Amino acid sequence: MASSSSVGDKQLQRIIRDLHDAVMELSKEHKECGEPITDDSASLHKFFYKLEYLLQFDQKEKTTFLGQRKDYWDYFCDCLIKIKGANDGVRFVKSIPELKTSLGKGRALIRYSLVHQRLADTLQQCFINQKVTRSDNF
Repeated sequence: MASSSSVGDKQLQRIIRDLHDAVMELSKEHKECGEPITDDSASLHKFFYKLEYLLQFDQKEKTTFLGQRKDYWDYFCDCLIKIKGANDGVRFVKSIPELKTSLGKGRALIRYSLVHQRLADTLQQCFINQKVTRSDNF
């Protein structure tokens, strides 16, 4: 019987492979159309779904002081809030009063990062923040 960590590792590798495939599909769509990818793109929706699944993978069930479930939005905030330039998206999303849930705010930050061509930088800034990434809070 496989250990739970190797099962989790295999599942994580599958999620990463699926996300890679979604990126390749977006790239192919862009090359074939010669136009920017829009919100109507099924490939873009698939990419969002896969990225969100990766960001939520193996998160501990934690809640904020007020009882709201912590999500990848909270992780982004903790990682980016003190990094000049990287926190522009966080500040922008926090300024939108219509966004009520962590999930909605996380999705808005991903969209903001994509629109400003900073998604890779945003994710990298989070992943290299070992203090937050290794924290028991996520």
